[in-house]
Amino acid sequence: MPKIYFFDMDHTLIDNDCDVSWKSFVVEQCLAPPDALERATFYYYQYVDGKLDITDFMDFQLQEFVGRTRAEMEELSQRHFETWVKKTIYAKAEAEVRRVQASGMPTVLLSATNRVIARPVAVHFGFDACLATELEVRDGRYTGRLAGEYALGAGKIGRARDYCESHGLTLTDAAYYGDSVNDFPMLEAVGFPIAANPCPELEAGARKNNWPIISFS
Repeated sequence: MPKIYFFDMDHTLIDNDCDVSWKSFVVEQCLAPPDALERATFYYYQYVDGKLDITDFMDFQLQEFVGRTRAEMEELSQRHFETWVKKTIYAKAEAEVRRVQASGMPTVLLSATNRVIARPVAVHFGFDACLATELEVRDGRYTGRLAGEYALGAGKIGRARDYCESHGLTLTDAAYYGDSVNDFPMLEAVGFPIAANPCPELEAGARKNNWPIISFS
């Protein structure tokens, strides 16, 4: 049995892409122009196809962060969660997380989304940790740049491995729930891969590898 459980966020635990809904939220708050929604959708389909231009995407995605403090961004992120994200939580996904937690096993959110946006989801689910893309802060304000590697695809593996090692575990002890082609590296790295709400490409790969397939939708 797994000794630790990692969960992807978007379309695994929630019926939502938080990077897209974030742009909808900031447009609604008059913090970004309306055409930001079109660009967010463009980058979303790059992500779905496994061809995301990370540099261009992060330059676009972090525009609202530049010059703002941690407190300002935490407040905006919480409002984004309450108004856009919370209603999209899959009830079956939450039940699965609670089941694992009730067994006493550690649970961790592992997302490519930046920590500021992902953290309210982690808090809601009561995860033991939130591993996500980290953002640079200088003189108490966000710069709009990354602090370290983007946590997409293989970028998740190092974070998960470090967390496991700090708790006396290895990735072979870990389960991971993921939904997209970008989750292949992480699913291949763990001892207990689980395709959750898989896209067609991931479902085909899961069947080929005899990975469990579950649906929360």
